Amino acid sequence: MPALVITAGMLNRRIAIRLQSEVPNGAFGLDEQYADPMGRWARHEPIHGLAIRAGKQTGEAPTDLFYVRRGTGTKPEDITGEHVIDYDGYRYRVVDAIDHEGKREFTRITTKQLGAI
Repeated sequence: MPALVITAGMLNRRIAIRLQSEVPNGAFGLDEQYADPMGRWARHEPIHGLAIRAGKQTGEAPTDLFYVRRGTGTKPEDITGEHVIDYDGYRYRVVDAIDHEGKREFTRITTKQLGAI
């Protein structure tokens, strides 16, 4: 199966990439905090769309892929498991980020859907 060839016109979904951190609260617990969003144009590709819609998705399997143009803040080494992506009313936890096709042009971000924002 040939690899997906990404073109600029395929980056037609607006996403927000945020760094997530946890800070102590007054109740001896932790509150989630999110850095200012880094807005980017992306391609969104569900991995197991049918299984998710049927409610059969379990475990830590990734659910969605996002492709973004490689640049400041979007190199694979810049995007870690401490990041989340907000897209279309849902939040996704970053599982992995790699250089798509090894061409240093696009970054593929593998995510797991966390739920509605």
